[in-house]
Amino acid sequence: MKSSLYLWAAWVGSALVAGGWWFYERYTIPPAGRVIWPAVAAYPLVDLAGQPVRVEALQGKVVLLTFVYTRCASVCPRLSGRLREVLLHTPPEAPLVAVSLSLDPERDTLGQVEAYLASYSVPGRRWLFWRLPTQKWAFVLAETVFGLAAARLDSTNILHTDAIFLIDCEGRLRGSYTSYDENLLLHTQKLLRLCGTD
Repeated sequence: MKSSLYLWAAWVGSALVAGGWWFYERYTIPPAGRVIWPAVAAYPLVDLAGQPVRVEALQGKVVLLTFVYTRCASVCPRLSGRLREVLLHTPPEAPLVAVSLSLDPERDTLGQVEAYLASYSVPGRRWLFWRLPTQKWAFVLAETVFGLAAARLDSTNILHTDAIFLIDCEGRLRGSYTSYDENLLLHTQKLLRLCGTD
């Protein structure tokens, strides 16, 4: 009787340790990488109003950043849908901003971008859409700053990596996640807590 009680206690203890380890591994965010905003600021980005982007305005905020284009029918809807999901699962007052950078700035007109963002937007949340003067600039920024591969397949399609970049409130790159990665929400929420809010 006594040995079965010890055996049961050992089993419960092992299950708790294993469960704790699993949770810790899922919930631990990647270590801080390099500060990303100075490299991004070197490019002539503009917002929807055509005004120069001030990346320093994102200091103190956790940022989810993707590269998309409005006519994309493959990976972009998944990326934008995932951003929307993370925004929906965080409080509106949290310092969280979604940023989408256009991979097709010449064709992503103001009207197309506004319609695109309206289909994914979350009330009360900031979702920015940035453009560069040309597609070449967009591809260079994606590759040199974020290591993201992008190439034009034909006149309408662009092949690019399925990636959402998580940037902490000090502007440091924390990781790259696919649109299927369940850790994105957990890591975003943990970073928000580290920034002093959740």
